Amino acid sequence: MKRDIQGKFAIKSSEYREVRSLRLTDDTWKALGIASECLGATRADYLEEIVRNNLLPCITWEKSNISTSNAQSFTKPLPSITWYEEIERLRAEVQNIESYNSALKERSAINFVHDIVDFEAIRDRILFELKLGRQASGYKAAQKALNRFIREIKLMVDSFS
Repeated sequence: MKRDIQGKFAIKSSEYREVRSLRLTDDTWKALGIASECLGATRADYLEEIVRNNLLPCITWEKSNISTSNAQSFTKPLPSITWYEEIERLRAEVQNIESYNSALKERSAINFVHDIVDFEAIRDRILFELKLGRQASGYKAAQKALNRFIREIKLMVDSFS
């Protein structure tokens, strides 16, 4: 937005512009500001361009070829989002998030088994509940089976990492 020597906005055409007033919601005013800023224009210039060319920025099902290159300050196409491009972008983003999430789940399961689960304490509690002496053959057989079970679980978990 160019200004003249006095700091006022520079005249964009030989046509005189009256000061006008619009009643708009805050959301509409913000949207109008964003759309015009994308094109490097003021809200007034943007509205005039829309009226002059009967163009509206929109969300379309297909790629829009609408351009405002015939105007002095508008050289870019009007903002639009194509449906298919947005779907493809979101699909790629979902796939990236799913693979990242899967890796985190796998890693957290491995950490859980190695860092949090105390297999030896569980084994000792189970053996205590058997109410057998440590020298009993049933106790020793159960201890041997539980120790083997713990080794197998840890090997299986280690194979995932």
